[in-house]
Amino acid sequence: MKKSIACIAILLVFGVTGAAAEEMAVPPSQFITASVPYLTWTGFYVGINGGFAWGNSSIAFTANDPAALAGTCGGGGAPKGQCINSVDFRRDGAVAGGQFGFNWQVNSHWLVGAEADYQWSNLDGSVSSSFRLGNVGATNMVASQTVESFGTVRARAGVVLAPPLLLYGTGGFAFGQVHENLSVPAVATKGLSAGGFSYACTAGTACFAGAASQTLLGWSAGAGAEYAITSNLIFRTELLYVHLSAPTVTATATAVVAGTAPASIAASFSSVYFAVMRAGLNYKF
Repeated sequence: MKKSIACIAILLVFGVTGAAAEEMAVPPSQFITASVPYLTWTGFYVGINGGFAWGNSSIAFTANDPAALAGTCGGGGAPKGQCINSVDFRRDGAVAGGQFGFNWQVNSHWLVGAEADYQWSNLDGSVSSSFRLGNVGATNMVASQTVESFGTVRARAGVVLAPPLLLYGTGGFAFGQVHENLSVPAVATKGLSAGGFSYACTAGTACFAGAASQTLLGWSAGAGAEYAITSNLIFRTELLYVHLSAPTVTATATAVVAGTAPASIAASFSSVYFAVMRAGLNYKF
């Protein structure tokens, strides 16, 4: 009887020791980073992202007063003025920023949520339109536009294909900080006046110049995919389209004939629209 009890005690000791050794063989970090067989997507998250954006735009030019009209499409002066042709150009550049949001998993397959993001960007482009400025000669209207930053506030809806993989669509409000520059270099020291307006150019300087920085509003829509690396770390890729309103900028004569007002030319940019391809990493709380 005593021998039986001793044998049972020895077996229990070795069994407990073996189980403890087996647990200690699993690195502590694995409990933090190991993926889980089932993931609930419900909860708040915050993350970072980076990528590239690109888009096209166009500009049309219009004289604002009699002197600007005579010096361009009005054909005034010698040499005669000539219209400034509309031009197209491309904007592109890198983007980087962050996002935060909330997901609510309705059931095992469907998810809805909301997200806001803000991006720093260097999405810029420039173009030059050749024309003849009345009484001055052949020159160019040089224009540039830069999307310096933008952000969105969007709703999301997605489908969970498997516990770690989510596909979603998204859409909502967008805003952006956009900067434009205009310049007409002077090729001769001459000018023109008409109807109480004028421009007086000096060779080697800008005859007309203008700049504007403004916040534009619009909308955005896109789609993406997310993959749960762990129960907390979520990798994502996203393609987003952003469409902002159309800005207008004025180039004003830098010098005038005495007793007259400065002539000016309006540059009407098309809507600021671009696509964004980006990847990011979220932490889900």
